[in-house]
Amino acid sequence: MTQKAPGKAHREGMTLAQLFKRFPTDDAAQAWFEEQRWGGEPWCPHCGSFKVKHNPNHQSMPWRCAERECRKKFSVRVGTPLQGSHLGYQIWALAIYLLTTSLKGQSSMKLHR
Repeated sequence: MTQKAPGKAHREGMTLAQLFKRFPTDDAAQAWFEEQRWGGEPWCPHCGSFKVKHNPNHQSMPWRCAERECRKKFSVRVGTPLQGSHLGYQIWALAIYLLTTSLKGQSSMKLHR
């Protein structure tokens, strides 16, 4: 006898409440984005160098390339769809959650609201 795949009601996943517990602050969401993109070792998105310095005083661009030829400031947003956005990381985490968990997609107006 073959077993059927679980239905919509039995899917494993994260609830909105769990999402907000996981990302209680914008800093927690930023740390998650950095871990997902860089895996714990940041690199310059402009030149690809792993020689980077952290500057916690500059909130929007907390990293700087240490290569003499590059020396550009960057954040985890550079080179991604988040780059030109003024929204916080927590808002982006919520938007990604809504887009990836919806069975029929998500309207741009719902995301806007």
